Amino acid sequence: MSISLLVVGHANTGKTSLIRTLLRRHDFGEVNNRAGTTRHIERVEIQLNDKAIITLTDTPGFEDSIGLWEIRHSTDFAGYQGADWLMPFCDSHFAHEAFEQEAKILKQLTQTDVILYVIDMRQAPLGKYLDELALLASVNKPIIPVLNFSATPSAHLDAWRTVLAERHLHAVIKYDTIAFYFEDEKRLYQSIQSLMSDHYQTIETLIESRQQEAKLRRTIAGNQLADLLLSAASTRTECRVYPPNPSESNAFEDTIRRLEQRYMTHLLRLYDFQQDDILATPLAIQNNRWEQDIFDTETLKEWGISTGTSALKGAAIGAGIDVMSAGLTLGTATTLGALLGATWKTGQHYKDTLKSKLTKRYYLCLDQATLTLLCLRGLSAIQHLHQRGHATQHAFQLSDQGTDTAQMEKILIEKIKPFWKQAQQHPDWANDPLPDDHPVKYDLKEELITLLDN
Repeated sequence: MSISLLVVGHANTGKTSLIRTLLRRHDFGEVNNRAGTTRHIERVEIQLNDKAIITLTDTPGFEDSIGLWEIRHSTDFAGYQGADWLMPFCDSHFAHEAFEQEAKILKQLTQTDVILYVIDMRQAPLGKYLDELALLASVNKPIIPVLNFSATPSAHLDAWRTVLAERHLHAVIKYDTIAFYFEDEKRLYQSIQSLMSDHYQTIETLIESRQQEAKLRRTIAGNQLADLLLSAASTRTECRVYPPNPSESNAFEDTIRRLEQRYMTHLLRLYDFQQDDILATPLAIQNNRWEQDIFDTETLKEWGISTGTSALKGAAIGAGIDVMSAGLTLGTATTLGALLGATWKTGQHYKDTLKSKLTKRYYLCLDQATLTLLCLRGLSAIQHLHQRGHATQHAFQLSDQGTDTAQMEKILIEKIKPFWKQAQQHPDWANDPLPDDHPVKYDLKEELITLLDN
């Protein structure tokens, strides 16, 4: 059987939010800043290999725990010991009137293995919370306090720790449902392990599975960003003049922005977030004039040329023509020489290069600054989604400001620039993404993941 966890707490402390983040789902229950959003019991399973490992039960929040404590010690129920008062209370008129929501919680207490008591760290440990803890303790079930909203400093942390320790609740978990960190979740599972020793290995396997899932998401995200950068760098558009006229420039910029939007859509789907969870300002694009240096080392490699081959000799002939001919520019003469030596297959592959030099047509491509910015925005989106809780209500603002430091830009140019320089020589990569095992894409993905890890 699965482990039954009952998620309880005062109204609006983040119980449903906790479950959403544990599930990695944005669509469980209803999350709202309004108190008392959850009004009914809802169960959901955490599965591993199609087998339920943990059953989470979401409950309404306590609304009047002080009043409930008084009823518990009234003449109607004072004679009951331990948890014996629960069912008589749930059958009484109190459970159908003023304490209807509390009764829904109390009915579940006898059926659970472990109680997760969710605490809003932004609130001091007031009397109503202490009464809730006392009511829960009367059931004689293990309780794990979960300190929500713990990513930001709280003046109440020490007070809560003292209150909980006085009640022999020392295994306290800090778990923020807005700013998610896997290590916090791991500690939660380890606390459950210590209480449910019969399920120790099963939970250990679950922890390992969750770690592998997170690693896989990071790898897939790195692949997606590599696809974006290679596609953007290899995208180029022919224009009649340079600088281009507005219509040609706008068409080129729209193409690049669509590439980034497609990347964001895939990334949000990977992490199971919604389209409006990231609001991206339009990418600031600067285009550049694309030209291929036929004698660049990487270009020669791409052409399959080594020193002494016919094409290189042909290029040398072209340079010689330029010296003797006043009627040809260096670029045109060199291109003619390259044409003399290159094979038909090579000429077809690099027809844009040869055409641009012979016909004076121009090609737009992205400049280094824009490619750097595109990479920074892509990395920033991955970092955010990797640590975004699934109950977060505020959209992440992805802009051109605040995504970079001079040091980071320097690192990017050093590590990533060779890849996009290579991509700029391959316009076919823009419409035909490289397979994951292609050396260029694989090495770029590894560099991006290293940047994310650091």
